[in-house]
Amino acid sequence: MYISVEQSLELDRAVKSSEVALRSYISDVISDAYKDESTFKSALKSTSISDKLIYSKRFSAKLVKFSADSKNIYNLISRSKASLMHRKFDNDVPYVSDLIDLLLIFFNAHFSDTSILKNFSSVEEFHYCCTLYHKVRNNLSHPASKPTTFLDANKVIYFIENVTASLDDKYFWYYTKEKISSDVVQYKQMHLTGNVKFHNLNAAASTHKSLLCRDFEIQALYNCLLGDEVRQRLAGSVVLYGYGGVGKTAITTEFLYRLLRDKADGKYPELEYLLFYSSKDEYLRENQTTGELYIDSAKPEFSNLLELKKLICASLKLNNVTDISSFSGRGIIVIDNIENIEPEEKSKIIEFIRSLPRSVHFIVTSRNEEACEEKIHVEEFKNNEIGVKFLEQIIESEGFNVALNRPSINTILKVSKGNALIIVQVLNILDRGVSTFDEITCSLESLRSKNSEMIASFMYKNTFDTALKYLKESGRPVNDVMQIISLYDERIELYSISKLSKVDISDAENLCNYLLERLILTKSGEYYELNEFAKRFVFIKLLPDRFELSKIKDKIKNHKERMKAKLAELDSTLENNSDLHKNVNEWQPRNYIDKIVIAELFSLYGEAIKCVSNRDKIAFDKYVKELNDHSFITSHPYVPVQRARLLKQGERVFYPGDRKILSEIEHAYEQAIESVEYDYRYLIGTVAHASLFMLFGVFLCQQLNQHGRAIRFLEQAKKTIALSDSKGWFITRNYLSAAYEKKFKETKDQAYRDQLKKVVKEVIKASESSTSLNFDIGRYKRRFSKWAE
Repeated sequence: MYISVEQSLELDRAVKSSEVALRSYISDVISDAYKDESTFKSALKSTSISDKLIYSKRFSAKLVKFSADSKNIYNLISRSKASLMHRKFDNDVPYVSDLIDLLLIFFNAHFSDTSILKNFSSVEEFHYCCTLYHKVRNNLSHPASKPTTFLDANKVIYFIENVTASLDDKYFWYYTKEKISSDVVQYKQMHLTGNVKFHNLNAAASTHKSLLCRDFEIQALYNCLLGDEVRQRLAGSVVLYGYGGVGKTAITTEFLYRLLRDKADGKYPELEYLLFYSSKDEYLRENQTTGELYIDSAKPEFSNLLELKKLICASLKLNNVTDISSFSGRGIIVIDNIENIEPEEKSKIIEFIRSLPRSVHFIVTSRNEEACEEKIHVEEFKNNEIGVKFLEQIIESEGFNVALNRPSINTILKVSKGNALIIVQVLNILDRGVSTFDEITCSLESLRSKNSEMIASFMYKNTFDTALKYLKESGRPVNDVMQIISLYDERIELYSISKLSKVDISDAENLCNYLLERLILTKSGEYYELNEFAKRFVFIKLLPDRFELSKIKDKIKNHKERMKAKLAELDSTLENNSDLHKNVNEWQPRNYIDKIVIAELFSLYGEAIKCVSNRDKIAFDKYVKELNDHSFITSHPYVPVQRARLLKQGERVFYPGDRKILSEIEHAYEQAIESVEYDYRYLIGTVAHASLFMLFGVFLCQQLNQHGRAIRFLEQAKKTIALSDSKGWFITRNYLSAAYEKKFKETKDQAYRDQLKKVVKEVIKASESSTSLNFDIGRYKRRFSKWAE
């Protein structure tokens, strides 16, 4: 549990008041031992760090740094000694971190036989308290950064009391012993202002440690469950999802302990209970002797809804869980690792959550994306500044005796895939020296190692197996798809997945989306790939024998060669087909898949139009289905545009006035516009974009009689098609004229008439070029020339 903000302020006073005495003492001893900078530097260079000293590896690295900066450090120590002698201060002083490090580096030489140790049970306890004092002092110096636990606070107070009692009075020239003792008493006697009525965190199965580098997720929980300046409606349930070991439980327990601190400071008076229940049934651990990872079983607190209800009733002293509504305030209940629950019981628990009043808030942690109101994806630490910061801080926080440079940190982030649990296990192994850095990192990097097998099994416990079982029982070729994605050697799109696994594109997309929700696949644009840990699972669990493996690899190789040949053939076709070449250039494919699809749909549209002319409805419907399938391959706007154009022709012949078909056409145009707006923004303002606006505007005028909406899109097209050397220029203005005229007659608004006059004059002025563009200018004049007068 954390101390309150008020307690932090009082503890900070006690820590800071003792700091000058400690600084004076260390500076005095070192200055007496080394009369000038050269002897100080020589001492640093000749000092060897004993393996018996805790954090010996870290101090060996710091010793090198001190030797390089010995002049500056010695000057600071000398100034601190001068302040002690003259009881005056107006100068720079050493950092507390440097003082503590120097104390421990020179411990055997100058401090081991002094009185400062007399009140500590052992040298190791003294060393530990020194580093903890430094850590807490830094945290307190940055308010609202890192909270301090009661355990750490009490240990620091213990350190201050012992040091104060053991040091000579002369070191307390800035702040007396009596005042320090008074500050300590003041802290100890502080009374907390508020507590939750019920919480079970002391007995929770999951232990709590300070959380590092997860401020975003913690703040997201505060916003969802307790609100902020913008958000008033609070979530009834939030799921933290991510694969095993990424830190979901740690984030949750951190949030609950911070709420206890907040309550102690008088915040959230309506919060009455905080409960934590876990269904976790195993832990990933490492062998203390060999350093190998293994899975250790555990007893879950509950496995079904009935057991969960009993736990809640016992914690809140209720006869029936429905009595929870009798609480006047609110509460938060955590359900940890819900993915371990059988699907039927899990569904019951989700429904139970929904059935309770909104004053009961739930946090669910899972390796799957569950059906909760709010969802927070807890991702792994990337190989970037945040990942490096996490590794450095976890070494400091956990007291690992490990010295790592930046390349070594990057290696650990890479082989652990940024998984917090694996990072901690690696540091544990290095700390105890049961395995070398190269041995443990190579073991994690190898897909064939025992450690990799343990990690894969743990990361996807009750996720991978359940997902595969469900998809297999649904008749989906999930093994084939997973093998293809795994062996493709690059990111893969739905078109290739569909062709190689011989399933419809829509079925392939549904299967991949299911695996995305379970964090087995990741997606970037239109491309899929296996999650890093899933690669290990597939390698261990799903890949066939070498003969079948060879067949799959050959199939993939042949497919890639066919794709390459198809692109070469397309390039040749583009050279000989000016219309197709112009079409592809206008729609600017983003990748080779887009390019192939645009070319295929160009040809497919031509074939389908022949079916319309021949009134072959069966063949037409077949082409429509084939065109629809392409929407699963890419989100390029050309796909819904061609679908809309084709359906428009089909509606005219096969489905005249069919509202369902008209609605599908409207939706397809809207989908194309949305695709440009969000996914293909580089098309904004292009000829293709203007063509899309024109086609949709014409459709709104002709088929839906939505002239007001049509004006919006036709005006957009008019802005881009500014030159009167194309048929589109005249078509846009023709339908825009019709829309203005219709709206003027409906509303009598002069603005429509004024715009209509401008457009009509513009078209008549450009009429000379219309004869070569197959636009009936005579018909236009007969209808609209009266508005040019």
